Amino acid sequence: MEKNNQSNKFRSSVKHSQVGVAAGFLFAVLLMLAAPAWADPIKVLNSNPHYFFYKDKPIVLITSDHHYGAVINRDFDYTRYLDSLSAGGMNLTRIYPGGMFEPPGKYNSGSPLGPAAGRHILPWAKSAQTGANPTLAEPGQPSYKFDLDKWNPEYFTRLKDFVETANRKNIIVEVAFFNGMYADCWPLMAMYHGNNIQSVGQYEANDCGLYTTMDPGNEDVVRYQKAYIAKITTELNEYDNVIFDLCDEPSLVGRPDGNIIVMPDGKVSPWLLAMKDAFLKTEEALPKKHVLGQTVQNLSPDFSRSAWCQWLPTEYVTPAGKAIDKDYAAGKPIVDVESDFFGFGLTGPYTVEDIRAEGWWFMLRGGAGCINLNREYLPKQETGGNNTQTIIVPQKKILLDFMNSLNLAGLSRFTDFEGVPSNAFASALSEPGKQYALYLFHGSNDGKWGAHFIAKTGTYQDTFTLTAVPAGEYKLEWVTPATGAIISKDTIKWAGGNLKVTTPVYSLDIAMRLRAD
Repeated sequence: MEKNNQSNKFRSSVKHSQVGVAAGFLFAVLLMLAAPAWADPIKVLNSNPHYFFYKDKPIVLITSDHHYGAVINRDFDYTRYLDSLSAGGMNLTRIYPGGMFEPPGKYNSGSPLGPAAGRHILPWAKSAQTGANPTLAEPGQPSYKFDLDKWNPEYFTRLKDFVETANRKNIIVEVAFFNGMYADCWPLMAMYHGNNIQSVGQYEANDCGLYTTMDPGNEDVVRYQKAYIAKITTELNEYDNVIFDLCDEPSLVGRPDGNIIVMPDGKVSPWLLAMKDAFLKTEEALPKKHVLGQTVQNLSPDFSRSAWCQWLPTEYVTPAGKAIDKDYAAGKPIVDVESDFFGFGLTGPYTVEDIRAEGWWFMLRGGAGCINLNREYLPKQETGGNNTQTIIVPQKKILLDFMNSLNLAGLSRFTDFEGVPSNAFASALSEPGKQYALYLFHGSNDGKWGAHFIAKTGTYQDTFTLTAVPAGEYKLEWVTPATGAIISKDTIKWAGGNLKVTTPVYSLDIAMRLRAD
């Protein structure tokens, strides 16, 4: 009797197990059917590699951004910050995840990248050994050194929550692993010998440029730099809304006397290639593959033609212009990842009009994205100040909407136009015979090293000639970039050839949209 009961129990168990397996399989199938077709990381658009592709459509990336420290600064409420970006329609943010940060108040009080004393949260665990830089000490506590062989779980919880929160809001996160080193920053770094129990990084501020080289004096640091890249790459592999950037301005050395020197490519390139290998080797064993980029035309060797460098970060108006001129032919998305610092101005006053002009000029020159670096984003002011909320972000959204009104898959840089006044700048895009877009503003470069434009208000009306426009019927619209208003529109029946168009009267800048009807 007992034997039969056991047999019946076994058959019943098997039956329930089979039902459970079948139900589990059905649930998995339903999940697969319910999953969006775009469950892949943001990548380069195959049909037009000057732009990105995300969630089954071409995309450009535009934002007004904080100073990169949202994750490493405990005092920065990143949820509130991301909420404000999302509410304003912005779709990009940039972070430095711990490989480089700044002393408190370096450029302005409260900068997210310069946490207040002891308010840092970094990838490495702290040891029980004291003696690290006092700036790293929590208030009223000794300054404990880092253990570079152990990770800080609290940091990675914060990092992943930041990216997940951005993901829910359709915001792309650019992760820039490193930045060229400054003498005032190096003594604060976890890899500085005074701040870690491994005693790696045995050099001082005078030699801080070693940080981005394969110099024998940096050999012990390189091991931990690779591990840092591998760890962050692994932790963020599951997320689709991430793009990676090896190092901002790796050739830059901020000397103790305040001057900047630039290291030769031969010093920096081997280090960048070693960091690239660390990233690619890590992702090779992981399920998702993300795009990796490296700065072009500003204090960095140019890897634009290398297959591993899939997108091209650049910055500031003069280097950004060079990047489009020199590297557009490489056929990769070019993103202006750093404007001049609004509210600080590296080379003088930097206005909201200058910001608007730079963004439109770069995007219609062939850019795939642009970041306005904005000091109004601060701890306890994560939504930005009045200029950010009422002018900068709304005008960035107008630019984003304008770009999205075009067929990105067919666009390319267009230079076949004439009539730009000597005191003005113009840029244009086209898909010949189908769509044209042009932007014009009056002003000048800042006159120093080209950090930003200086827009000049006046009363203007200009005439352009677009060469070799195919025959067809076109709708012509003139748009005010500050408001998005269409101030003039017309229908043109064109026989083909050089098309002359005259702007309405405008006060600073104007945009044209010409589309086949």
